Parts: sequence; structure tokens; C-alpha cells
Amino acid sequence: MKKALWLTLAMLPALANAQKANPPAHFEPLAFLAGSCWKGQFADGKQLDEHCFEWVYGGFFLRDRHTVSGGPAPYGGETIYYFDAPSKTMHYLYINVLGGNSRGTVTANGDVLQFPEEQYRDGTQQLTYRSSWRRDGNDAYVVLTESKTPDGWKEAWRVRMERQKKP
Repeated sequence: MKKALWLTLAMLPALANAQKANPPAHFEPLAFLAGSCWKGQFADGKQLDEHCFEWVYGGFFLRDRHTVSGGPAPYGGETIYYFDAPSKTMHYLYINVLGGNSRGTVTANGDVLQFPEEQYRDGTQQLTYRSSWRRDGNDAYVVLTESKTPDGWKEAWRVRMERQKKP
């Protein structure tokens, strides 16, 4: 038992360095997000959206911890981005505090990350949505999320996310 603990402690510096490793090339379209928190205000002027991105497991995955403050109730979620080698496609898994989840893919088209039509479920509702994140310089991106209605696609929200300065 003591040997296992000692071995784990001895490996911590190596694990810390692995977290700083350069990510694989397939993550290049998402790399600008990593190591930063991004904030943006919803159109209502009350709710603030924050996403903090970090490489995990030696850069093989990208984690996005997400919170929305200023709404009727606290909200948060987490997304893990990963590369599926057999399909050569970037995927994500999103989970949130409501017990909701969604899975999907991410593709890059120039300065735009595209999240094609996917399903969100939380046990009480099911929504069909799609999103795009368009780079706006080095320190911002614009999120456009649309939901599918019987009348077609409707804008659900648009938020300009700005990189936060590190203290």
C-alpha cells in the first residue's frame, strides 16, 4: 500500500507535465480555446455565460466547464471533446446539472466550428439543436445556437464570448 502511494506521488510531476503536452493535430481547430476562460452576456443583459477549457489526460481530451449565472436558478455543465480514430471525427459528450446530456460531432470550416443537428435530453424534455462558433479575432468567438421547431430552425441565442485575462 505504501509503495503504491509512493509511486503515485513520484509520478505527479510527470502527470503535470503530460497535462501541458502539445495536443494531437486533430484538435487544432479547438486549440485556441484551451487554457482560457471565456465569458459572454446573453441578450437579456442579466445572464452571464462562462466556459473554461483545459486539456486533460495529456492533451488527448479537451474539457469545457460551463456555468450560467444571473438566471432563475444556477446552471452548469461539462463537455468532453474527443477524437474518434475509426471515423476520424471530433466528438463531444455534454452533461449538465439537470441530468441532461447530448452527444455530437464538431467540424471546422475555416474560422467556424460547426456542431450539426443533435438531440438534447434531460428526462423532461427533448430538444433538437445545432450550433456554430465563429472566431472573432484572437480573443473572442460568437456562439449561435438554433433550435428546431415545427416552423423550421429558430435562433435560440447568440452570445459573443471574450477571453478573460489571467490574474
